Amino acid sequence: MNYRAVAKRLLQEHPQTISVALARLESTHASEVMKLLPGFIQADLMNRIVNIDQLPSEVIEEVDTLLNETMIR
Repeated sequence: MNYRAVAKRLLQEHPQTISVALARLESTHASEVMKLLPGFIQADLMNRIVNIDQLPSEVIEEVDTLLNETMIR
């Protein structure tokens, strides 16, 4: 996985979308991507990840599509 490409692409998204995307990745990949994100957003993202509840399947499908498109490029 190209962590820099994923981080760069995720920075174009809303913090809630970023947190859902990171939560959907394997923890090893998520931590590598998180390291590449600016420090000022890391704490916010961690808070959002911890507080993610049940999400509609449509949201998860959209985030999965975003991740798949980013990893293919």
